[in-house]
Amino acid sequence: MKKNTNALLLLLAFLLSCLMACRKDDLPDAPNPPEIALTRDTIIAVQGSIFTIDALLTDQVGLRSFNLRYDEWFLNNTISLQDSSNPATYRVQYKFRMPENAANKIHTIVLTGTNVGGIESTKEIVVMQDTDFPRMYLTDNKEAPAASTALFGVPMRVDKTGAYSYRALYYSEAAGTNIWFTPSKTDFERALYGKDPANSSKLIADPATAEPIVLNAKGYFSIAYNTLSLDYVVEQLPTPDPAGAFNQVAIAGQGFYDYPAMAWQNALPNIILLDKDPDNPYRFTKLVKLGIPPGQTYTEAQFIFTTNNGWTDFWRFDNGPNPEYTIPNDGANGGGFPITSAPVTYKVTFDTYINRSKFEKQ
Repeated sequence: MKKNTNALLLLLAFLLSCLMACRKDDLPDAPNPPEIALTRDTIIAVQGSIFTIDALLTDQVGLRSFNLRYDEWFLNNTISLQDSSNPATYRVQYKFRMPENAANKIHTIVLTGTNVGGIESTKEIVVMQDTDFPRMYLTDNKEAPAASTALFGVPMRVDKTGAYSYRALYYSEAAGTNIWFTPSKTDFERALYGKDPANSSKLIADPATAEPIVLNAKGYFSIAYNTLSLDYVVEQLPTPDPAGAFNQVAIAGQGFYDYPAMAWQNALPNIILLDKDPDNPYRFTKLVKLGIPPGQTYTEAQFIFTTNNGWTDFWRFDNGPNPEYTIPNDGANGGGFPITSAPVTYKVTFDTYINRSKFEKQ
């Protein structure tokens, strides 16, 4: 009986080894991974739009399958090619809809090709959002300002230098100033660009996760950035030569409650001299009250900046009723600001070096 059992075990072992050998012989010799040629390795799309991943897979032994994966968008799809008789070449044309809530950051989809020998190769497809805004703004507060908190100038307009490209010149009043960028003056939920917490060399436009860009010193900075590539460069600028600053800057116009005789003169006492910043001769500030002066009947404030030197140097605005930056010796008068007999106090800040001004409600 024992001899019969041993013989049976030997027979089973022999049959199993034969089966394993047959299966091994069934697997083609495929020492090389498949080749993947992407038509585009970078795709530009908008939220909710459908885009196509286009690639050519090649393997002389034969292709078993391909997989597309990006966990953040819940994409993990394996397509078998066995029904296509494991072709030597296969064209991937995979359509996918970008989620409506996709964050504005660099997204990477991984394409994996597998041949019949089980050998894999991968390529990455970068997906970026088409975000070329007509204008953008710099803010030092992550919360959007209420419309009533400033007459104008908050957040600060930045310059557009090309397609998707912007540059901000900004004065940091102290080391550790936090800044972000936004395409909207009042709605930061649409997009708020800050440092990507997962990649500090890139921006992200997700208001919930965007970290501040921190300016590590007091002084002027240049911040250049691109809303497509999400690259950004921060550079501290040399301190401007004090000799180039104006000795005085003043407001000329009308509608200032404490100056009832002020009516576009350019001489004291009917102009408002601003206070020069003791640490920066290019910056000027002043607390002023906008309101209908006693004895006057007009109901709108109008003004420009001047140097109290006979109109030799002055600054108007890019847009009179909605100023975003000042224009030396040109532009439109600031105007159309409603006032009442109840004065409202504003802090005026005017930076003559970067031609930015703001009236912040106090």
